[in-house]
Formats: sequence, structure tokens, C-alpha cells
Amino acid sequence: MRTFRLVVSVDIKAPVEMIYDILSDLESYPKMFRYLHDIRVVRRGETEAVANVHEDMFGILRVWVLTKFRFEKPTKVMVEQIRGPFVKAIGWFQLEAKNGGWTTLTHGAELIAEGALGHLGILFLKTGEARRRMTQEVLAVKRRAESDL
Repeated sequence: MRTFRLVVSVDIKAPVEMIYDILSDLESYPKMFRYLHDIRVVRRGETEAVANVHEDMFGILRVWVLTKFRFEKPTKVMVEQIRGPFVKAIGWFQLEAKNGGWTTLTHGAELIAEGALGHLGILFLKTGEARRRMTQEVLAVKRRAESDL
């Protein structure tokens, strides 16, 4: 088994609450994140949601992943694979308020894979594509938040 962990951050000129609202709007994810093709919310409560997410994996295949989202208003959104291609997959968006109405958005992910997926995961990390994808995600949130001001 192989474990992968990545973290990227960006400063956004928007308040924490606004960014949290963007991250809580699951249905908008396919519009923001280019590798997501569809998201179908199965159930939603005040602090969590479960959805089927159709996404590109490593840019070579598309998979449906049953995913749990946990909302810790107003500073965190956790994303965890329930059923999908990895042994374990957890991601998070952490929000930290800064002076002057700025927010630092930190996006992290931890994946555990084995077999062919573990090998692909190493290749994916070596090419820098995983970091690029995560960077694109935080920049997409930044663009949306700053354009909504």
C-alpha cells in the first residue's frame, strides 16, 4: 500500500463565510472543478451530505465515487470516500480568517492505494498533476469568491 498526502493554500480576498458557502454548494462543484463531471446528492443534513461523484481519475478513466461531505461551519469541509477506487481517500478545505476581509484556504488530501492504483498514484504525484489539480481547485474557489464580491 502507498500513502499520498498533499496540501496547497491560497489567500482569497473574501470573508470566511462566503468561501464556506461556496464550498457547501456541492451542486456547483462540476462547474468549478474541471475534472468533476456530475454530482448527485443522495442525502443532505445540516452537518453532512452523501453524494455520488463522477470524476476523472488521473486523467485516464472516469469513476463514480460515493462520497461523504462533513460541514464544520464556518471553517472546514471534509470530503471522504465511502466507496471508490482507493483503500482510503480523505480531503479537506480549511478556512482561516485574516485581517482586512481576507481568508486563507488550505486544501489537503490523503490517499491510500494499492496495486495498479498505487503505481498510478506514484506516477500521478511524480508528474505534479495531483498538486496542479488541487491548486486549480483552490484557484477556482478564489475566482468564484472574488468575482461574487
